[in-house]
Amino acid sequence: MKLKRLIAAAVACSSLSLLPPHLFADELVLPSEVAASHWKTRYMNEFAEGVDKRTDGELEVKVFPAAQLYNDQDALAALGTGAVHMVWPVSVRMESIDPRVGIINLPFALDAESMANRCYADGLTDLLSSYVEPRQLKILGLLRTADLFFIFGDREVDSIEDLAGTKIRVTGGKVFLDTIRSVDASPVSMSASEMSTALAQGAIDGVFTSAAGWAEMIGMTGKHAYYVPNLSLSTYAVAVDRGWFEGLPEAQQQAINETLDGIIAKQWKEVAVEDQKLIDEMVEKGAQFHTASADDIARWKELSASSSQRFAEEYPQVQPEIDALAKRCGNGN
Repeated sequence: MKLKRLIAAAVACSSLSLLPPHLFADELVLPSEVAASHWKTRYMNEFAEGVDKRTDGELEVKVFPAAQLYNDQDALAALGTGAVHMVWPVSVRMESIDPRVGIINLPFALDAESMANRCYADGLTDLLSSYVEPRQLKILGLLRTADLFFIFGDREVDSIEDLAGTKIRVTGGKVFLDTIRSVDASPVSMSASEMSTALAQGAIDGVFTSAAGWAEMIGMTGKHAYYVPNLSLSTYAVAVDRGWFEGLPEAQQQAINETLDGIIAKQWKEVAVEDQKLIDEMVEKGAQFHTASADDIARWKELSASSSQRFAEEYPQVQPEIDALAKRCGNGN
């Protein structure tokens, strides 16, 4: 009987070795709150395909868009439980993990030219990751979300003074709130799904949002746009469960990093082009798009310096680290 059991076990093992390797694939669960039609989901699906190819199907990425599994905030909280392995939230949400991450949400903190410098982008990612790693998270990269600007209904805004006394919807985060208050406006937090109705009904005067938010969610309810270049270039942080990631075989870690690197390198350029197309479409429909003058931009920088100063006083080690990184990488910032 013992011999028969040994033979059966050997046959079973032999049979299993002939099965396709994807049947034994490890899982990478990647939830998202954006719709399946959103461009971020497209990049997530591309990431899944790239990891599958690089690992020969040994690591299966499962993407759950439209909050099918979790919204981004809850997904972040689920990292470390085994239910979620990776999330791509807007970086402002990482401030709740460690407020030092807020350095990249300060006014004029980021620009596309700097992020095109691989040395700087990688160094910045590593620096931000070092802040959250004690909380058992890891940041693997930064994707471009959007260059944000102001949208108003029937109120034409083309200078900084025009914002005084207005109520403006923002995405949240202490840095964003301070920025709006610095121009004597009142920040209002609400979900993206509510902002178009609130604007139409006069509950708010304006919205601080992206080209996609304007074209796809607000539409001609917002007839006037006011853009301050580089005031707020928002990003998505690619965050993972640190323990899970570092426990993966080295080849799988490499597959994840290489796939992300390829996506990030092109995504920054592609999304900027898509945003401009959306802005052009809104202007063609009759909307107005005002870009702040050089004098206005200078005044914005002067006003927002107080936010940067408060941040520097509270977290004095962060800006020197950013400055040292920029110098090392040859950045002019």
